[in-house]
Amino acid sequence: MSYLFRFLCVSALSVVPLVGCGDTNVTVYCGTGGTAGSGGSGGAIGDAFPCTEQGIVDAIAEGGGPHTFACGGPTTVTTEAEIVIDNDVILNGEGNLTVAGDRDHRVFWVLEGATAELSGLTVTEGVSEEGSGIWNQGSLSLTSVTVSDNASQAPGGGIRNEGTLMLTNSTVSGNSSLFTGGGIHNDNSGIMTATNSTISGNAGVAANGISNQGMLTLTNSTLSGESTNVCCAGGGLEPEGASLTISGTVISGFCDDGVLPTLQSNGYNIESPGDTCGFDQQGDQPSVTEMQLNLGELTGNGGPTMTHKPGDGGFGEGSAAIDQIPEADCGVTTDQRGLPRPEPGGTMCDVGAFEVQP
Repeated sequence: MSYLFRFLCVSALSVVPLVGCGDTNVTVYCGTGGTAGSGGSGGAIGDAFPCTEQGIVDAIAEGGGPHTFACGGPTTVTTEAEIVIDNDVILNGEGNLTVAGDRDHRVFWVLEGATAELSGLTVTEGVSEEGSGIWNQGSLSLTSVTVSDNASQAPGGGIRNEGTLMLTNSTVSGNSSLFTGGGIHNDNSGIMTATNSTISGNAGVAANGISNQGMLTLTNSTLSGESTNVCCAGGGLEPEGASLTISGTVISGFCDDGVLPTLQSNGYNIESPGDTCGFDQQGDQPSVTEMQLNLGELTGNGGPTMTHKPGDGGFGEGSAAIDQIPEADCGVTTDQRGLPRPEPGGTMCDVGAFEVQP
């Protein structure tokens, strides 16, 4: 019997006043000049865009970037319609911008052919057929982004990926799907990597955390808060070409042992409480009890996104995740919060997205 991973731009032409890029009284979008036979970069800006739905749309139309937004502090922008990203663009919310779908529509849709980078923002309250927070068909990088409280009827409550997705220092939590992939669904055409990221507390009929039908790589990440965290497909079927490569990652839950013939462990992973992932490489720890893992609740532990702190789960100070990876095998030099990995003076790194500091 298969356990369905029971836990596992171009500005419009118009007549405008003649102003310079140094004029502080107006907003001017300025491209950089060309050098030695190369064209200008375009898309650089003199001031931030307005912290509104139209401001976000205008930044996408402008393209290039990174573009910021004049939010003046934490601001929630509730949108009237999904925001389509059809241009190569970099958007930086600087930790202040929350984009909400008003529980009426998808929040972001990245079209095929577009390359987008989103950082320092929260995507929430999207409700749609699929990929209610973000539906990616292009190339998308999410850095220090929170995708939370989105709901869909089809695969991918928080994110549906049909293109290339890089998730870094980010949190996907509290999303739901009436099908598979409560947090994330990586489609059969999807190529996804998650590094220093947390997928927690999502809900789906199958694969509450991540459902994977494509190519998925998990590095130094934490999956928790679900009974089934990862599986390679809904319905217990392994699609041709699906693969999961995992290292330095905590799976607090289960894998679908019936659909994981292509799972490759690169070592130093933890599965708690079971032994369904097939972790058998150097440093792997299957069958770790909840007490031994001692993982804290998802909360603010510093940094732009919420995390789980090992050794903070109410069972004392220790954790099977602490100081388990030799420095040479750490893979990354910081944790999800941007703090050093290993900790200053240390020679071993922690398993998962969080590095306990002295």
